[in-house]
Amino acid sequence: MIANSEKPVQIIIRTDASVEIGTGHVMRCLTLASGLTEGGAHVGFLCRAHDGNLIDLIKRSGFEVKILPASTLGNFQSKSISDPVHAAWLGCDWQSDVQQCRSVLSHNIDWLIVDHYALDHKWEREMRSTCQNIMVIDDLADRSHDCDLLLDQSIGRTASDYLEFDLAKGHN
Repeated sequence: MIANSEKPVQIIIRTDASVEIGTGHVMRCLTLASGLTEGGAHVGFLCRAHDGNLIDLIKRSGFEVKILPASTLGNFQSKSISDPVHAAWLGCDWQSDVQQCRSVLSHNIDWLIVDHYALDHKWEREMRSTCQNIMVIDDLADRSHDCDLLLDQSIGRTASDYLEFDLAKGHN
């Protein structure tokens, strides 16, 4: 993910914070974004304006934030049994999130980094047209992903924890 001499690597991080989700996803992504920026990358964030979001903190940390609207669905509940356990944390269905993300993103993204328990392989597959590569940060090992790089920083996690899932399968 290192920038070349002509143009910095373009990275967008899709993550959220809220009173329900907490702040950990955004905080670890801020740490990652700072390191990537020091390495010459251009990093921006894509966040939904949930109650308890950290959008102002991200901006004060020097990063551009593309803001997705707060949910207008009240207490959104997923209707599909195949959706991730935490699907309601998205604030809308995954298809609407894809549509909203695409509407605010350019298509010259080198890396889309995803740190969100509500997103899985379906969302990632649909977002591939906006980026060259997808990195997923996941510490639950409870759902399939369509990514080029999977990061699980959990102590004690092994590759065998992911065997039952179709993970890190890249472009397909």
